[in-house]
Amino acid sequence: MTTDHEDSDGNSSDSSYSKVDFYEVMNEVPENYKSKVDELNRILQSKNQDINRLRDLAISDGGLVISLVRLEAWKLLLNLPNNDEQLYPLEIIKDHPEYHQVDMDVRRCLKRFPPGISYEKIGILQKELIAIILSVIKEYPDLKYYQGYHDVAVTFLIEVGQKEAYSIMKHLSLHHLKEFLKPTMEETSYLLLHVFPLIKKLDPELENFIEKSGIGTIFALPWLISWFSHSLDQHSKVVRLFDFFLASPKEIILYVIAQLINARRDEILNTECDMACVHMVLSKIPE
Repeated sequence: MTTDHEDSDGNSSDSSYSKVDFYEVMNEVPENYKSKVDELNRILQSKNQDINRLRDLAISDGGLVISLVRLEAWKLLLNLPNNDEQLYPLEIIKDHPEYHQVDMDVRRCLKRFPPGISYEKIGILQKELIAIILSVIKEYPDLKYYQGYHDVAVTFLIEVGQKEAYSIMKHLSLHHLKEFLKPTMEETSYLLLHVFPLIKKLDPELENFIEKSGIGTIFALPWLISWFSHSLDQHSKVVRLFDFFLASPKEIILYVIAQLINARRDEILNTECDMACVHMVLSKIPE
């Protein structure tokens, strides 16, 4: 990735990264992943790119590892052309009926922007994010913006820049995220109903306990519609999940949700079988 986003004068966070360039950190290859990154680069630079091997590497431990790899690999995993797509200018998208809601959501998601960059740069990224979201929604008028869409979009913006993020979000909005962009959440709610049967296959006792508590599936809604990006604080963990989702069938997120719940079996079964108590446990994802 180019140093488009490099700007660390005037810290925007008290994070331990506040005096370190965020993108320098994100592109630092850990020793145990150097051979993997070498293989990823060989695939990306090859004339006959092995997409199946790329998928395997994206799914395996560490995912695609660094931003520079994701810049090329995410497009390949989605089979996206290298088109130079133009976003709609601000004067046009400002008239969109969703503009004010998008603007409010983007301004509220400060924690999603890289630590250690200036408030001025955050302002630029926010404008780029608004342009990505509303350009997609304007391009496809049947799509209805939802809160959580901006969390997905900002992850791509941070990781690969505005141009590539726009291309990726256009594709995902017609495929992986399509059900969430309907006028109602009916299809999204239906998708979440598949989680309990998956938990039942993993652990019938756990599934029975959760069902008995009456919690329903609403606790998992932010996980599903934001690909966990709204619920996880660490950008590195969010993009690791994105590697996995982009390299897998779109339904895989339901299996991830079921496995995450199953992994917390003891914690859940040791709480009171009550909607509020179970919700308190399930609504927080351990970092």
